[in-house]
Amino acid sequence: MKNAAKNILPDYPALKRVSLNGGYFGDWSRMISKVSAKDILYKFNSEGALANYERVARGESKGHVGPPWYHGLICECIRGISDLLVHSYDKELDDELDRIIDLMKKAQDADPENYLNPYTTLECPNQRWGDNGGNILFQHETYNTGALAEAGVHHYIATGKTSVLEIAVKMCNYLADFVGDAPKHNVVGEHSISEESFIKLCYLFRENKELSDKLGARPEEYLRVARYFVDHKGDNATRYTTPKFLREYAQDHRPAREQREAIGHAVRATLFYTGMATLAMEDGDESLANACKTIWKDVVDTKLHINGSVGAHRHEERFGVQYALPNDAYLETCAGVGLAFWGSEMFKMMPVASIWETVESTVYNLMPASVSEDGVKYTYENPLESRGNYDRWTWHGCPCCPPMLLKLAGFLPRMIFAQNGENIWLNLYIDSILERDDSKITLKDNKITVNTDSDKVELTFRIRIPEWSRNFKLAVNGENCDFEREFGYAVVSKAFADGDTVEMIYDTPIIKYMAHPYVKADYNRVAIKHGPLLYCAESIDNGKYEVWEDLDFDISEDASLVLEENGNIIGKRANGESFTLIPYRHWNNRGANPMRIWFKQKGYITDPMNTEGWEGKLYRPYAEY
Repeated sequence: MKNAAKNILPDYPALKRVSLNGGYFGDWSRMISKVSAKDILYKFNSEGALANYERVARGESKGHVGPPWYHGLICECIRGISDLLVHSYDKELDDELDRIIDLMKKAQDADPENYLNPYTTLECPNQRWGDNGGNILFQHETYNTGALAEAGVHHYIATGKTSVLEIAVKMCNYLADFVGDAPKHNVVGEHSISEESFIKLCYLFRENKELSDKLGARPEEYLRVARYFVDHKGDNATRYTTPKFLREYAQDHRPAREQREAIGHAVRATLFYTGMATLAMEDGDESLANACKTIWKDVVDTKLHINGSVGAHRHEERFGVQYALPNDAYLETCAGVGLAFWGSEMFKMMPVASIWETVESTVYNLMPASVSEDGVKYTYENPLESRGNYDRWTWHGCPCCPPMLLKLAGFLPRMIFAQNGENIWLNLYIDSILERDDSKITLKDNKITVNTDSDKVELTFRIRIPEWSRNFKLAVNGENCDFEREFGYAVVSKAFADGDTVEMIYDTPIIKYMAHPYVKADYNRVAIKHGPLLYCAESIDNGKYEVWEDLDFDISEDASLVLEENGNIIGKRANGESFTLIPYRHWNNRGANPMRIWFKQKGYITDPMNTEGWEGKLYRPYAEY
């Protein structure tokens, strides 16, 4: 095996180059495509969200239905569904998107400046960008525009149609004319998304000049606006908008390059940090990159819940202080999805396997838990314990989480692999197929198979060594293979012939995890995982249904934990009685009965004064079975 090249930065394969290949996530993604996507659009339509475009097109005033960010949520649905259609085409969904896009176009055509924000147009037309007594934090104009931009990019790449892209170009050109240094106006993103989406819009048109010219796009202006939104956080003295100061709530408390911790509204934060990372890579901006790395470390070392989500507090849906991780935490679905997107951008900046330990937890636990197993009920909050007071909802007054779920489901296949030339990173152990110009890479049941029409193809695989695996080995064509370790990856580099295989062989113990001694909520307690899957106890399996107290038991110090064929885990309480755990992603599918993740462990006493060995760790193994 030859040495792997060093310091090569990865990118994700094109949307149409990678697909899921059966298994749990293949079935889950199909359910999202065939059931949830249609359900979500139907419910938006039933609630009157689409009628807002019709009112604008007719020149009406007043009568907007729903919150001001409905438009952005519809755009996020378009993005997510467009990605899903690539590998699970559905004509009914495609036609419904076309119908929605036509409504958007008619609404935009009714405005002489191509402005498109139904709430502001209908309810406060003289208060664009929070002017004249408006409130930009509530109106969500930059968020709506950013969501429109990403919808245009993804819809075009997925379908080849320019219908959303044309609408996005007109609105983004309008925004670019308005935002900037004097005589333009000091406006920043009140709810981030536009920072990243404007950069991706720029990339699309840079790579498609003919399309850019045809639509009248101004790619470098989109990049300038994204840069302005990042550079002018904290610069509120000359702010055009009302309120001028968006506070920690919207990461406006200081300049981006001076920020050092995750703070404020967790969804806004994770999306802003995603944009920061994207811009840092685009500009080669070391100071911005360092800020991103510092904030990422703050989250994964001190503010990340074990189910892969963030945003502990209900008030302002915000991050808390370090190590404040209550088990009845808020943990909005959107914040977890934002964390996964942020991690995906951070990986392109620093391709280390540890990033995927975080993202994997979100993907395996939070993402599927945020929708019912029948695909038509959703979560806003994702706590680590419930006294029977949480249940998925059919719909919500602020249905922001289902569109974010669609976006992550659509992007999931692209996260599995990354590549740069002959270099291929395997990040998530999800059965999938990567189509390359020189080969087809199939991942199935922990085995990579290379197929090629060439005699041989030179490839370097960087295969993540999961934190939860033990005795990790590689076998090439059935024979054990020595490998280098690089940033948490096992590196295999050779000339692969058609049919050659690389198999990942390892043990997957059941692991009890303890939390950092500063996490007061989990003193003397453990949480249980098998591989990337987090487990929980529901009262329906453990004593009297709807009796919370029956779940607060002590786990035996000596008895083993046993994995059953159905995927459940059986263990013993300190009093000798048995208990049953199910994967967290399945909780709340049998009614709103009590649930718990952290359990008292007999024989374990947390010492809050002893932090030896905890540097850079928020959770670490207590025992393995």
